[in-house]
Amino acid sequence: MDDRSSRSAGAKIVAFPAGTKADRAEAQSVHIDAMQEVLVAIDVAIKEAEWSPDHQDQLAICDEQAFRRRFGFTVNRLQREQIITLKHEADLTDKEIKILRSSGSLVFQNSKLSVMAPTLIAIWGYIQIVMLFLMMVLSVLAAVSAQKVSWPGIAGIVALNMMLLFGMNLSNDVFIWPQRIRKRVQQQQRT
Repeated sequence: MDDRSSRSAGAKIVAFPAGTKADRAEAQSVHIDAMQEVLVAIDVAIKEAEWSPDHQDQLAICDEQAFRRRFGFTVNRLQREQIITLKHEADLTDKEIKILRSSGSLVFQNSKLSVMAPTLIAIWGYIQIVMLFLMMVLSVLAAVSAQKVSWPGIAGIVALNMMLLFGMNLSNDVFIWPQRIRKRVQQQQRT
């Protein structure tokens, strides 16, 4: 009679080395510590890499040309450091820093950086957008109500509306967006 039963068809029993739960826990702890060391090394390597945000910020602070390439304007080292600090404290993007600078809302007074974007200027931006939108609506209505519309006329209306859309976007970037950024910066400074 064969001593292979249906339960043990070709199965082998492998004996694990005798060990306590404490030995296994210690081995796992050693592996976890090794993994944590690897993760710390990876984090340090990423922070020191040229493409890392931390390295780019330090480069922008130390190198005027790197700052100019990144933000589009030049300032002295103290001002560069304050801009990078503001960027992180208020969670601003590079584009928002450029908008603040181009709108004249990024102001240095007494060696201190501040964001100035009065509410009246934002209101003026909203008025401009409404006026430009009305001009768009009127041009479309004029084209629709015209008895004879030629292809050059349609192309002219499309071009006009594209320019008006560009003007609306410009008004938003110059007059409205800086005020929203200022509110966000003030909110972050309060907390």
